Amino acid sequence: MGSSLPCALPHELRRQGERLFDISMWCLGRDVLHPENLLLRRGLRRERIPRGQQGTSAYSAELGEGGALTLWGFGVVCRGGRDCVYVPRCGFNPALVDERRLARPVFNAADLGVPRLPSTPDECATTRSALVAVADWLAAHEEWVGALLGPEWRRECIAALKKAPSLPVEGLAAAWREWAARVEALERSIVDASLAPLAGA
Repeated sequence: MGSSLPCALPHELRRQGERLFDISMWCLGRDVLHPENLLLRRGLRRERIPRGQQGTSAYSAELGEGGALTLWGFGVVCRGGRDCVYVPRCGFNPALVDERRLARPVFNAADLGVPRLPSTPDECATTRSALVAVADWLAAHEEWVGALLGPEWRRECIAALKKAPSLPVEGLAAAWREWAARVEALERSIVDASLAPLAGA
């Protein structure tokens, strides 16, 4: 019944996003370990995990039009208005989380409660929009790191990976831009398809 809703990304697009996301999350972790903590240098706000508690510190950035992004080692939450989309590092299956969960500090995935898959056309559109916002932010971060430190830092980050990625590290920003454009094109085709019956009326 719900399979007719275009909520899920096409398999190939989701798999590509999963690969890019895994590489970017690894690189963000290395950026935190940089002597200058590059996330702090870029202006993100850090909320340290309390001593004795399990999880990871949270880093937050403002997005345009009142949105916000929060990063942890286990994933990302993109907020825009009332809608909060959680993108887990493992599996890259975006889901909705209750905004009230983010009113208090979050340091592990369990603090987010039980995410739920989008189930209406509006929720699906919100989820795809959040994915584009995350991709754009990650692309901009790669461009910023490259401008600040040149390609050497990212090469060093990737060299520490056990499995080499299938794309040149210098191409990570461009890969995210291309991926975001494909998700936006998918959204436009869905909107066009939903309006088609009206156009013929």
